Amino acid sequence: MNPQSRKDLFVCLGIWLALEVICFGILPAMGFTQPRSSLQSWFWLSLLLGVGGAVLTASSSQLAEFLQFEPLLRPQPRLRSVAVGLISWLGLFGIGFPLFVISLQVFGLLFGLLKA
Repeated sequence: MNPQSRKDLFVCLGIWLALEVICFGILPAMGFTQPRSSLQSWFWLSLLLGVGGAVLTASSSQLAEFLQFEPLLRPQPRLRSVAVGLISWLGLFGIGFPLFVISLQVFGLLFGLLKA
């Protein structure tokens, strides 16, 4: 793993960890979302997607460097850039998955209050 990928990995893990603490620690404690026990399945899914997303995002720069010298993909730079971009976006989705969970919980609470 090159130094840039290692730095990207730690930055992505830090961002994901902060989102996890907010989503599954602070917001349930303040009563803005469901209790922690009902969020347990979301937590395990977020754990898997977050770590996998951090690894994918960090490895995308290393993959781009590797594919630059791959003889089969050298004449197809568009395919190479699409592959690297897709892997990066999948990684970012995994890192940002707690934001999706927070949004579902908070907007569900707000719409429930507006409906009542």
